Order: sequence, then structure tokens, then C-alpha cells
Amino acid sequence: MSQVHDSHGRPVPLARHLKQFRSVLAVSKTGSTAHAAGLLPLSQSAIARAIRELEASLGVTLFERAARGMLLTPEGRLLARRAERAFEQLVLAETEVRNFVGQDAAAARLPAGRFSGSCAYRHLETYIAFCATGGETAAAAQLGISQPAVNQTLRQLEHLLGDKLFQRSLRGMRLTESGEAVLRRAKLALAEFRQAEEDMAALHGKMVGRLVIGSLPLSSGVLVPRAVDRVLAMHKDIHVTIVDGTYDSLMHQLRHADVDVIVGALRSLEPNSDVVQEALFEDTLSVVARQGHPLMGAAPRGLRDLIGEQWIAPLSGTPARAAFERAFAADGVAPPRAPLEVNSPVVLQALLMDSNRLALLSRRQIIRGVSAGLLQVVPVPVKETSRHIGLTTRADADPSASLISLIAELRALSEPAN
Repeated sequence: MSQVHDSHGRPVPLARHLKQFRSVLAVSKTGSTAHAAGLLPLSQSAIARAIRELEASLGVTLFERAARGMLLTPEGRLLARRAERAFEQLVLAETEVRNFVGQDAAAARLPAGRFSGSCAYRHLETYIAFCATGGETAAAAQLGISQPAVNQTLRQLEHLLGDKLFQRSLRGMRLTESGEAVLRRAKLALAEFRQAEEDMAALHGKMVGRLVIGSLPLSSGVLVPRAVDRVLAMHKDIHVTIVDGTYDSLMHQLRHADVDVIVGALRSLEPNSDVVQEALFEDTLSVVARQGHPLMGAAPRGLRDLIGEQWIAPLSGTPARAAFERAFAADGVAPPRAPLEVNSPVVLQALLMDSNRLALLSRRQIIRGVSAGLLQVVPVPVKETSRHIGLTTRADADPSASLISLIAELRALSEPAN
């Protein structure tokens, strides 16, 4: 599939062909344009024209035309599968809006499929830009259109869904429950089309696309950088972004398709969670100090001997903090008062190197600092600090070829021999 560009030379997203993909899915289900016309508010000729235009734009043949009907080609099957998943997200948006407003509201009385069957790419693109920028003027500037055009598109979107998606006040714009649901589903729908572009390239032997990795501080260590190095060495046309953040912020981004995978310490999940976890290895913590720390000649026998030292603690509510507290409890003492809590690996290691502070860290996390002669492990037994490091993905995700490649490298690097 050749990449389509607009008049300014910018690549045209596959999702821009949202309307044509409705015709593709209808024909794939019925086997002909004549029967597809019974599913869509379009004539047979309009459906045939939409498919021809899409094939011409993409430079691929989506259907084999034969006397027995129209059958999807391999490229057609791939694109149809992704498109179907994208439209499922739009249907879920409608369902969730109805659940929020109740049976007596306008949205509940709208015909099923009104939004998923009628919305265009510009509705989704404009709404996502509006939510990201917080205003119509800023969204218009980002999209290169007028503010009245943004306003009109947003009003059309609310009309299609039958409910208010946002509220304005002196403090700015706030999304309603319906608005939050529609934003998430719109992002997930567009993510399916982005992955379709990657899958099409992979079908023809080329790995391209975007990969966004959420890396939890103080847990993934050198695992993520090494895995990324391996992926980029094999596939130079993949663009990788690594995002640091708290667990809650990264989970929000994962659920909105802004992040593809989270790597770090695993949490307990609620039943029927919308994410899945895979443990890669079990990790433990050690007492870490700067090279030449006075403790290295003191031979402490346990953590109880280190209560009076200056400690850097992990953030409250994290698995690392729970392990920190368990370690001292296992030695029969309460955790030390730690006025300094740090979430950034870079800041934490800088604080250790420039002071006599101590921290409980994974040996994997400090391997480079130890190799450079900047940090060292204090030989003190530390108990009850095991935790599982792994990856978290959306339960309903169908991973792209680039994400599959990254996960394979993460698994390989987590093997004991590595």
C-alpha cells in the first residue's frame, strides 16, 4: 500500500476514508454491492464507486471480482478486520452514552447506529483536538481550519450522539461522562486505523509505524532501553517514544491508546479488568549507596542497624514503597521516616551520588551506576521485597507488528541467561 499525501505533502491518515470503509465492510459481509445496498443508505453504484475510490487512493486491490461475488484479498481482509474493530469502538461509544443518560433522555431514543453509521473522520479528529487543546480556537489552529468550523463540527457530533459532551465555565472546559467515554472510544478507533497502516506495511515485508512505551520509574531499569535498541536495530523505520510517569497517569494513557504498553512493576487487577498483565521476571531490592559511603566499612548486620541513616523512599502507594515498608517490617522494625520521596531514577541516583543517603533499589536499575564506579550495593540482607516486573496491555488490543516485536525482545531479555 502506498502512502497517500495531501496537497501540502503531509501523509493522509487511513481513518480519513471512514465512509468508504463502511462500504467495504458491507460488501465483505454480503458478497456483493447489490446486497450491500440493503445494509447501507447508499445505492449499489455509490457503494461500488466508494470501493473503487478507496482502492485507487491506497494503491491496493481490496476485492477479487468474480461471478460468485466479491471476495476480500489478503490486503482487503487485513484492512476490513481493523476497520471492523474501529467501528466496534464507535458502537461502544453510543452504548456508553446511552448508559450514562438513562432511558428517558434524547440519546436513548435515537436509532441504534446513528453515530457509528454517520460520523466522519473530521468529527473524531476535531473532537480529539478540542479535548487536547481545551478550546475551539486552539483546536482550529492545530487543525488548520476556522473556529466556526470547529464549533459546527462539535455541535454535529453532540447531535449525532444526543447528549452534551462538554461543559464550559469560567474555569475552562470540562468533559461530561459521555464526553470522556466518546473521547476514549474515538482514540481507540483511530488507533485501529493507524495499526492497519503498520500491518499493511508488515504484510509486504516492511516494519514501520509508531510505538509508545510507558516506562514505570524505579522498576523497568535497563530492560526497556535494551529492548528498544534491539527493535530499532532490526527495524529502522519504527518511531519509538518512551514515556515516564506514575502508574495512574500511564494507565490513563494506555486506556486511551496514547500508550501501547506499560513496562514495570505489576499491580493487583480488579476482576474483569480492561487490561492484562504478563510477568517477565521476579525482582528484589538491595540497599544502594554512593561509592565510598562510610557504611562500607561498618558491616551492618541488617536494616535495623540502618534506621538512623538518611533514606530516600519510593512514592507512597507504589509497589516499590510497599516493598520498602515490608523489608523493614521483616527485620522487626518500623520503616524509617523518609522526608524525601523520589520517583525519577535520574534524580534518585544523582541524590545518592552527591550525599550519604541510602535507597532500596533493584540491582538491574543501578547496573550502569555500579559499572561506572558511582554506586554500590551495601552488603545487608533485605527480605520480603520480591515483586514481579512485567508488561501491561489493553485486554481488547490486537497488537501491531511493531508491538509484537518489542514484546518478543522484552521476553528474551528477561530470560535468566540474560
